[in-house]
Amino acid sequence: MKATPTLVPPAERPLDSPWWLAPALFTVAAVLGGAWGYRSSPIVQGSAWLALPYVVPLALVAASWRPSAHRDTRTRGLALGGIGALIALIYAHLATFVLCAVALLLWAFQGGG
Repeated sequence: MKATPTLVPPAERPLDSPWWLAPALFTVAAVLGGAWGYRSSPIVQGSAWLALPYVVPLALVAASWRPSAHRDTRTRGLALGGIGALIALIYAHLATFVLCAVALLLWAFQGGG
């Protein structure tokens, strides 16, 4: 005979931590960081295609929304979300620096004067 499993009342079950809290915070941080970074850099006067690389940090944050049962995949999701939020924050300033460096190099090495 099979033993009947005993049911534990909901009030006596241990509470699981809400898995969605960290990805939600990373999503808000990525959106606010990306908006602040984009608005505070001179790239905002540029063409709209310069905002296209924001897809990469948002994809990293979206990867953190996948619920996981294992501790290592949960840590990986938290790392991806944090990295995505950080990239969203610094992308516009990094792109401005790279564009200015390329313009300076092109100006310095142009031929003919």
